[in-house]
Amino acid sequence: MILTISQYIEAFTSPDGRIRTLERLYPVYDGVEEPLFAMSGHGLVDFEVMARGERYTLRCPLMWDGDAARRLRAFAEKDRGLEGRFYTEWRVLGAEVVLFGDDGSAFKVDVLARLSPVGEPLVDFLEKAVQRGDTDALEVVGRSFEELAAWADRMGRGGVAPHRLIVGSDGNVRLTGFSADDRTERIREMLQEAADGGQKRSGSPDETEATGYGFGGDGKIRLVKDGGGWMYVDRLGHAVIDAVWTRAEPFRGERAEVETQSGKGLIDTKGRRVLPPVYEEVVWDDYWGVAAVMTDGRWSLADSEGKDLTTGTYDWLGECSEGFFLAQKGDKCGFIDTAGREIIEFVYDDASSFSEGCALVCSDGESFLIDARGQRINP
Repeated sequence: MILTISQYIEAFTSPDGRIRTLERLYPVYDGVEEPLFAMSGHGLVDFEVMARGERYTLRCPLMWDGDAARRLRAFAEKDRGLEGRFYTEWRVLGAEVVLFGDDGSAFKVDVLARLSPVGEPLVDFLEKAVQRGDTDALEVVGRSFEELAAWADRMGRGGVAPHRLIVGSDGNVRLTGFSADDRTERIREMLQEAADGGQKRSGSPDETEATGYGFGGDGKIRLVKDGGGWMYVDRLGHAVIDAVWTRAEPFRGERAEVETQSGKGLIDTKGRRVLPPVYEEVVWDDYWGVAAVMTDGRWSLADSEGKDLTTGTYDWLGECSEGFFLAQKGDKCGFIDTAGREIIEFVYDDASSFSEGCALVCSDGESFLIDARGQRINP
């Protein structure tokens, strides 16, 4: 049974369905008064809540069964011993929440709880520090990151990526989760570029193409309606790309998805057609710098210049998570990386995307977790 968000809220607020360990629990709301939650990719949902004046992430199952319990405890076991200055481990709260079925029945489920680090995303912090010319703050963050990188290396639990880092008010860098893709050296380059005033170092890769993040220039290209179509203008309303599209998306990094009557494509900030508008679907991922494209109902990958990355095609491609695309060929699931290589064999009957360095897979009726090498993780 899949539970609705309203049923979760009922479970949290009902006198018979409250969380017992985290007293005085309140959901955290966004600007439109909606509870904050996100899918973890494993049939679990994450909630942001306030409890006892602290902000917590709660991870709960969407469907209750034996596998849900094993998944939750596998996550907690994987992070055991990581609590400290740089990271906060998950804690299992046994039978903490009462969920209600459509027939009115109630059952208790385990919940994972983790104190949510408070701070600003690293890239946002660097951009603002560069604008202020705050070299002292950049120096503090640089030292903190080196300490974190050494700690993460000792943990040996996965890589460190920019989008997993936040900077606290004290200038210390904290990790919100490990990644299958280790960008430690790239982060060092970002820190150095920020210390140099946002200037890209000679010989270093273009940061915007590498990660979708940049420090120099304003890069403000707006999408506006022009008659029956869409076009791109600067902040003063002057056209920066003359073409008018039947449909278009805002720029993410250096690329934007566009559509004509002949199909969908991808353009750069100069209006160059990186991918001609002939595809049934185009989904650009600015962080990983790849596009998923569909032709005749089959999916493949292309890089930021439109070059084919995959040698074959797939029946389905999921979103990129931690450097891996969940894909399907026929009735079997597997994983490809951002270079289009088949990293984990297509031998699974079902699977979920990678999260926290592992993925849930199903084979011959058995569900279990695998790591980024495709090796089984034993709880």
